[in-house]
Amino acid sequence: MNFSNSKGGSPMKKKLERNVSRRAFLKGVGAGVALLGPGIPYIAKKAVAAEPIYIGVVSPASGNYADHGMMERMGMQMAADEFKAKGVLGRPVKLLVEDDETDPAVAARKARRLIEVEKVKFLIGGVSSSVAVSVGEVAQRYGALFIATNQNSDTITGEKAHRCVFRVPPDMSMALRTLGPYLIEKAGLKKWYFFTHDYEWGWSGTRWGRKVLEKYGGTDMGESKVPLNTRDFSAFLLKARAAKPDALVITVGGIDRAALMEQIYEFGIQKEMTIVHTLYDYEDVWAAGAEKNFGIHGTEWYHGIDIPAVKQFVANYRKRWPAALIPVPTQDTANGYIGMRELLRAIERAGKEDVTAVIKALEGHTVTDSIKHDPIYIREWDHQFIWAYYVVRSKKPSDMKDRADFFELLTWSPGKDVARTKEENPVKLEPYPS
Repeated sequence: MNFSNSKGGSPMKKKLERNVSRRAFLKGVGAGVALLGPGIPYIAKKAVAAEPIYIGVVSPASGNYADHGMMERMGMQMAADEFKAKGVLGRPVKLLVEDDETDPAVAARKARRLIEVEKVKFLIGGVSSSVAVSVGEVAQRYGALFIATNQNSDTITGEKAHRCVFRVPPDMSMALRTLGPYLIEKAGLKKWYFFTHDYEWGWSGTRWGRKVLEKYGGTDMGESKVPLNTRDFSAFLLKARAAKPDALVITVGGIDRAALMEQIYEFGIQKEMTIVHTLYDYEDVWAAGAEKNFGIHGTEWYHGIDIPAVKQFVANYRKRWPAALIPVPTQDTANGYIGMRELLRAIERAGKEDVTAVIKALEGHTVTDSIKHDPIYIREWDHQFIWAYYVVRSKKPSDMKDRADFFELLTWSPGKDVARTKEENPVKLEPYPS
């Protein structure tokens, strides 16, 4: 398999933007990184004569979610590696990469270029929910297929769902329906103040948080909307402190979250209320450091889940990426892997490089070899992958078994138990592309 930025190009080199000080991880990435690292380009020798199947990867290598993008691409490459001996339909797979810059307008432009210039039929990637919505609209307009790998706004498989779009990770209804009841009923945290990243994903997290509060008798203590690329959180933190909640419930991600975690620590907010991240991304914890990791959180996946499939995936990651900046796979790696693997498998099941046939091969499909506790079911009516969501507690540095051991698993919900029903999410997808 070969990662490049054009069908005839060399591997794309990226530099990840960073504005948060004192983090070796971010400095290491910011020093300059090829898409994944040395030794990636590969096309199976037995299939060299065949025209490749091109997969367009629209993923952030700069902007607020650059490190997340790096980790999801590592997972995608691991999945592509599994097909390198025989190819897909007897043909090699080549991944053409575009940096979406964590910007919806840029992402749409890059997606159009992949479709119009490179003649790509299949797109995958993205981290920002707004980026996913933008790329999804392009895919639907052109009749291409887009697998959204790391976006969680409920709109992607809700009001902005499309026939040509599938979403791998849980949405925020699944997140808050798992995390919320635990916070209120088990942890006794009934008064919440919200920090909301001011775009699609953040809005979803707080919207579902409020629904949980209403159902379980909690109290909404207020909200601060946080613009993307915020670095100074002092005014927000002082406002939250004045509200005196039990929990500061945060739906903020990326470099912004790492900066927020530092300032929570500096202000000592964790001593006054429980810190809760509705969807805690491992990359952000790694960036901020163990001493700034507090509270109870929701997460999509964790390398410490004690089941054989996860242990094997972690071992495969370490073998494939022995010099990785993050020594374990993250939720973005897991989602990137599953998204790419299931796309390539669906092309095989379809028996041809045809978008409608591949969509039909995905719809209603059950994936038994999941890397969570439950199988994955791909719903045919909204294209949501249905699988587990987890609740974790931050470990004190003194309790960590190694430098990557940030969390203790508290509980989890099977996806089928917390996903929106068809009555709650009555979407109507467009006809199949012709």
